[in-house]
Amino acid sequence: MKFNDYDPSIRILPDICVLISHTLSRMIELGFLDGFEILIPGFIGEIVSILCEGKLKAGFRNEIEKLKELESERKIDILYCSYGVDLPENKNKLIATEDDIILEVAVVTNSILFTSDKGLKDKAISIKQPVIYIQPKFQKSIKELAERFE
Repeated sequence: MKFNDYDPSIRILPDICVLISHTLSRMIELGFLDGFEILIPGFIGEIVSILCEGKLKAGFRNEIEKLKELESERKIDILYCSYGVDLPENKNKLIATEDDIILEVAVVTNSILFTSDKGLKDKAISIKQPVIYIQPKFQKSIKELAERFE
């Protein structure tokens, strides 16, 4: 990977909420993010396994599989990274620091943060980090639109 402040980034770092909700794959299927690199840090799966259960955990796994399928169709490239971070062992501390960890990776990798979390969006804007923000109320509309084109 080439990290350069002068080149516009085509790298997207999704947060957990857009992965669980399938918003990322739907946006790709609709053609909005064709050709982008999708950065998936290894610790994201760890965070999901600690914080999520049942349908949420299954939604994350299904989205990763869908992204792999989209990569095989050459619509995106998936970049896996093993960003060294020590996750808090306490679940409450992890909840409190999860956004900061994801934002730090976005900054270091020159990635556009993709989120539906207003707090994370506001943090990104405050440090002038590029961010794509999808309001949660629009996720259902994105789903319905994507289903029309299936």
